[in-house]
Amino acid sequence: MLAVSGGPVGIADSGTTSRLGLEYRFGEHTEYKLIPSLGVAVSDRDAFFLSAELRRNFWLLDRLILTPSFGVGYFNEDEALDLGGELEFRSGIEMTYCLPGDWRIGWALFHLSNGGLSDSNPGTEALVITLALPVN
Repeated sequence: MLAVSGGPVGIADSGTTSRLGLEYRFGEHTEYKLIPSLGVAVSDRDAFFLSAELRRNFWLLDRLILTPSFGVGYFNEDEALDLGGELEFRSGIEMTYCLPGDWRIGWALFHLSNGGLSDSNPGTEALVITLALPVN
């Protein structure tokens, strides 16, 4: 699937910035149904995050999917968004509704942090709207 997302970063902080993201989600792998993905997110002030992630879909209802995820990536800061280092981890949860044709729409909440690997670890949260479409 190809997923496009957008929304505010820094929702728990005093200042926020906007971000747009693009992610390629591969098919399920292993007996645990893990879904690898590669993504890029760019802020409105030129910060960006390149990431690799693992996801897992849990079908709650016929068309409702809950997806936890965890990943790692390279973060390039800007004056408004400094996360303390270049190596950052992303953990999140996504809730999507499956539309006809396997299109999906929903929201995701995630946390970015360096896990205390740098001297400073402010971390941040984002809440985004997601639209994913199948690519064959």
